[in-house]
Amino acid sequence: MTNLGSLSRQGKSLATLIAASGSFLIGMLLPMEIWTNQQTTTKATTVKTATSTNTKQINQSTNNKETPLEVIKISSVVAKKINNTKQELRELELKTFNFSVPKRFQSQTVKNVTLNSKQKVISLTFDDGPWNNTTEQILDILKKHNIRATFFVVGQHLNVRQEIGKKIVEEGHVIANHTWNHPSKSSKMSPDRIKSEIGRTADLIYKITGRTTNLFRPPGGVLVNGLADYAKERKHTVVLWSADSVDWYYRSAQKITKKVLNKASNGGIVLLHDGGGPRGHVVEALPNIIAGLKKQGYEFVTIPELLTIKDRELHQAELAKKREVKKQETNAQEDKE
Repeated sequence: MTNLGSLSRQGKSLATLIAASGSFLIGMLLPMEIWTNQQTTTKATTVKTATSTNTKQINQSTNNKETPLEVIKISSVVAKKINNTKQELRELELKTFNFSVPKRFQSQTVKNVTLNSKQKVISLTFDDGPWNNTTEQILDILKKHNIRATFFVVGQHLNVRQEIGKKIVEEGHVIANHTWNHPSKSSKMSPDRIKSEIGRTADLIYKITGRTTNLFRPPGGVLVNGLADYAKERKHTVVLWSADSVDWYYRSAQKITKKVLNKASNGGIVLLHDGGGPRGHVVEALPNIIAGLKKQGYEFVTIPELLTIKDRELHQAELAKKREVKKQETNAQEDKE
């Protein structure tokens, strides 16, 4: 199992490195661009000087008039490079922290992550796979729309479809634990059974993909049979959902699309199934679900990304509160004086 404390420290170090790299690149790009333009201008002026004094005066006048245009050109080039650098750094950050979970969400159950930001995000999650045909069809649709999702896999299904499990990770999605045999009963299970259900699946995920995961979804969303408690004891995040497509019951693509779109919310978690039975209606509905959510203004994120966004919101709120307390203390001290 991953030591998330270590991951958090590594994340902070890497975040510092990313920030420093961004500053370094920007610091390098601007002087180099200006230096290049200066060298070009200097060479041109030298050639023109060798011609005649009158020509020199004309050229200097022309150069003076062109200076604002050159500055605009430099600024636009550097701005473009800065934007490209920012995008590359964001992609690196998301890729690096793809499987990590903020410390505050360890050993917690999450269902609907309410966000305060104007940016609307939502997570698509798929349960019970990997499954023949269905999972790969879903992966193709997600790839077409450049969307990353979270797949809660059943160990016994992953065991017989290992290549599909590899493909999930290779295409940038998050793979998470959904037990080995999918026991959804509410009655308590023995400690050995619980350990086997979660442990065997975790070991297989690592063996096949080289990834560890601290995301767990209990089958059926059952929280009282011991599985969720065991996962929390190991600092796993127990992930439920806020928008249930009920695709295991409704076989109509139109009905499950409507259910998802009606229940969508900022920070919401959508439950869909790529395995556990015939899921052709899910494949059929997925493009319409994506189109409908995009029309509502949503961007798509994985569960770790969603929790990271919420963690940053909470962190900013904590900092603001500390600043306010400090301000009040300072004002009180000044009043005494």
